[in-house]
Amino acid sequence: MKKQSSKLYTLLVFVVAFAMAFLVALAIIYEKDVFKKKKPPLNTNKLLKDSFKDTEAPIISAENITITEGDSLDLLYKAQAEDNVDSFVSLELEGDYDFNKPGKYKLIYKATDSQGNTGSKEIVLTIKEKEKETPKKEIPAAKEYFTTSKGFSGYTENGITYIDGVLIANKTYGLPETYGNGLTKATESAFNEMKAAAITDGISLWICSGFRSYKTQKGLYNSYVNRDGKEKADTYSARAGHSEHQTGLAMDINRASSSFNDTPAANWLSNNAYKYGFILRYPDGKTSETGYKFESWHYRYVGVELATVLYNNGDWITLEDYFGITSEYK
Repeated sequence: MKKQSSKLYTLLVFVVAFAMAFLVALAIIYEKDVFKKKKPPLNTNKLLKDSFKDTEAPIISAENITITEGDSLDLLYKAQAEDNVDSFVSLELEGDYDFNKPGKYKLIYKATDSQGNTGSKEIVLTIKEKEKETPKKEIPAAKEYFTTSKGFSGYTENGITYIDGVLIANKTYGLPETYGNGLTKATESAFNEMKAAAITDGISLWICSGFRSYKTQKGLYNSYVNRDGKEKADTYSARAGHSEHQTGLAMDINRASSSFNDTPAANWLSNNAYKYGFILRYPDGKTSETGYKFESWHYRYVGVELATVLYNNGDWITLEDYFGITSEYK
């Protein structure tokens, strides 16, 4: 009996030991499996929201703004928003305005935090009318009066010379760079009348070169100097600022070339141009007076009264001789 009890006891110990070993193995396996799984990261924002409910609206710091018409400005940079929880809050601006239209505009800044709390502040944007610059009054240059060798009264004002009311442009008297913008209406009208009259006599007239600006004349003169030299160029071309073409009162008719001399059109002009207020500006044999060689094609408008006097029954008198003035570069 004792022997049998001993066997039972031994068996029981074995079973208990086996059971404990099995449980320990299960525990080890479970623990390894658990630690193989990654734990989710800790959501601090969620914990903060779960633990603290923010109900305070962001605070906006902004002042009224004043700028001048036409100026531009990033208005969002003129305001700041602070929140008791969030380090960053969204900021928006509501309201219409026009930087180019003077007036007062009511605008509203709105700030929203991460929990949807909204704060607002109203400001006034004032756009002042731009001050208009007062144009400076130009003080007219004093007239420089003089009397010619033949007793005519003349004056120069702002670089423009008049003698007995007639604009003079020659080698002695020049013009400002900015003077002139085309043939004058009186000159165009007189030419059209002369052209119509010539047609009835079987003569065709046209302007081959009318108004020339200072810049154009400068380029033309320089090209002649490069080709023929300055001394020769000065006998047939005016330096910039000294050309009658810049006055808007002179023109070359049909062909600016000696080949125009003694043509029917040239002869008709010489005998009839004065009737319409034009003069042959550089007559033959008068180079010492005008400073230029004979040009049968170059005519200048001076009005019928003076043109009739200078026509002199076909023996043209120059402006230089008539007024008693020179035409020489200084």
